[in-house]
Amino acid sequence: MCMGEDKLKEKLKEQQEVYVSLKAGNTDTVCYKEFQNGEWGTDDADYVNRLRLAYYLLYWKIKDEDAVAYLFQEELKDRENNSFQGIGSTIRILTMLLQRYNAGHKYDDLFERAKNANFDCACGYDAEELVDEWKDEGKDRADWNLAKRSRLMGFYTYLGREAENESLCQEQLAETVAEGGIKEIISAYRDMIHHYLRVEDYERAACYCRIVIQSTDYKQVRRLRLFGDILEGCMEVIAQKPAGTFDLWEWTKGELEGKPRINRYGDLYTKGIAAARAVGDPFADKLEQEYLDWRRESHENLVGGR
Repeated sequence: MCMGEDKLKEKLKEQQEVYVSLKAGNTDTVCYKEFQNGEWGTDDADYVNRLRLAYYLLYWKIKDEDAVAYLFQEELKDRENNSFQGIGSTIRILTMLLQRYNAGHKYDDLFERAKNANFDCACGYDAEELVDEWKDEGKDRADWNLAKRSRLMGFYTYLGREAENESLCQEQLAETVAEGGIKEIISAYRDMIHHYLRVEDYERAACYCRIVIQSTDYKQVRRLRLFGDILEGCMEVIAQKPAGTFDLWEWTKGELEGKPRINRYGDLYTKGIAAARAVGDPFADKLEQEYLDWRRESHENLVGGR
């Protein structure tokens, strides 16, 4: 991780206190606060605070419909009343986040209100086109690369349009296998597996699990969280489709048994237990007891460290 990314993560983490405060009912730092900004006219004292919190929710992938919906409505007040008008980054980020909860067109009225908030929004804001316009800007450019494709995939996931990521994942994988190192290749397979898990295509997810096991030197990443991600993917496949995945379970069980307890974590335990129960392996009971011990020890360490 580069130094710049470290500093970015450090600054974004500062918003955790703001988020916790909002969840406790304190909206003072992020609610719409109208004031007269000299020659600029009507302005909002908390615009920057909302922008920072929106970036925090986006970057840390926090799933909180109530918080996003609240911030969106407060931002609308600014877009509707601000003398400078404009669209702004905040409404764009919050639109991407709110789209994921728009099943049944629950928030269409808010998106329509944003479209009509001011002249700039009427000309340039469209909830569905925000991603498509970004994609079209670069589709014929020579610099369409792993980073840009990954960014688009993230947008599609946030917008609840995961099905559109299949071809992008395939392109990422092909390019990475051709040019990347072992960690990058396994990461690309991991993304492919997780895509098929999200769209509930467990047959294809299982297929890519097997490809990772059979065609990569995965032992090089055994000590990394990346390997844990592959194990989790296999466990999720097995839990959802136990028939025909006993080979995956035997491999996963062997790797899990060989993983020191100190390197295990909550999701690895819970998903391992679910997979073992799905295939009827009594190893589930042993894992469950170890999980309970791990939770107790973690709690004792937390209390003791205070």
